[in-house]
Amino acid sequence: MGPYIPIFGVGTVLIGLFLARYRNDPFIFFWMTVILCSFVEYITSYVMEKLFQVRWWDYSHEPFNYNGRVCLKVSMLFGIAGLFLIYTYYPFLLRLLNHLSPFVLVLFSIFCFLVFITDLCFTTLALFRVKNNLKKFAGKDVTEEARREVLKLIHNHDFSLNRLLLAFPKSEKFNKQEFREFRRSVIEYRNERKEKRKRKKL
Repeated sequence: MGPYIPIFGVGTVLIGLFLARYRNDPFIFFWMTVILCSFVEYITSYVMEKLFQVRWWDYSHEPFNYNGRVCLKVSMLFGIAGLFLIYTYYPFLLRLLNHLSPFVLVLFSIFCFLVFITDLCFTTLALFRVKNNLKKFAGKDVTEEARREVLKLIHNHDFSLNRLLLAFPKSEKFNKQEFREFRRSVIEYRNERKEKRKRKKL
């Protein structure tokens, strides 16, 4: 639900932890990144399908795919992204972090971790709640359908999801008409609750 995709973040961290040792050989590093990220994507696809009984992405239409979970084109893009990370992004990030004291760095890391875990819990809870509605799409890529089902929860004023929506009111995710309508509905609902609380106090 947050403004990031966990699988990409996990892949980025794993590249830094396990593949940085190959940075002196771009060719080896590229192919190690392809293998690592393809493995992570395959396992994630498999686990999510077992949890929700639906496919969250499907590369069956792509050439050189394996069980529709990974494909050569996307894996190559992961390799290219890995090169950018190790030779451009990581050095830049390390220069920024070096300006922080160890104490501030620990606090910042804890904060980011808590935000990530909280968001992950809310997202997982929401997806389990729409699990039954997604079963009719078994065997298909349900990313779009899942988004619509979660939006229905938001529209029905589910409190936890309302908080997530209101947390990012200016996000590009909410620029489309349907998101603007749902956001307006959530804000109106929040204002109604405020008015009810005020009347009770009076």
